Amino acid sequence: MRDSREVNIYNLAVVYELRMKKFENYMCMLTGVYLVRPPLPTIGGYEGVGEVHSLGFAVTALSPGDWVIPSQPSSGTWQTYIVKNQIVWHKINKDVPIEYAATITVNPLIALRMLEDYITLNSRDAIVQNGAISMARKCVIQIAQSSGIHNINIVRDRAGIDEVEEKLKKLGADEVYTESQLEVKNLESLLVSFKS
Repeated sequence: MRDSREVNIYNLAVVYELRMKKFENYMCMLTGVYLVRPPLPTIGGYEGVGEVHSLGFAVTALSPGDWVIPSQPSSGTWQTYIVKNQIVWHKINKDVPIEYAATITVNPLIALRMLEDYITLNSRDAIVQNGAISMARKCVIQIAQSSGIHNINIVRDRAGIDEVEEKLKKLGADEVYTESQLEVKNLESLLVSFKS
């Protein structure tokens, strides 16, 4: 009888990490202040995208060069190479921008919950969000735009703000303001203008 702890090397995929995402919640996990705690000792990281480097000969669903994400967010993505069973990996299209691919298991879901869990929003309603350059907020912009929800986005004052505004508007932002611009705007009248 085989030991249940024995690794079946024929089903393993060796994945080279292309982009990992270091996010604040995982730092909270590592320091013990988050609800979920990884078993110790542990390697940091919770999400990311990798490229398949090599495979056991029984692996049929993946090929070297494929981009993959963990099928469920899992610990250990802050390393150069990861060796796990093929069932852990989900193949994704390479045409997905790498910064989205690295966070796809978390940010779109956060954005959807932010838009759906707190209040019922209808087409032509408006939302205001700060921190609009984060990946989760970029997902909010896209989901809101596709749902007909006007979105007003606030970003910190920074060099290159025109480029930031252009990128956010290409994603579907209706308005983009810096914090200093917002100080001189009447936000309430701006929101009313979206309803008319």
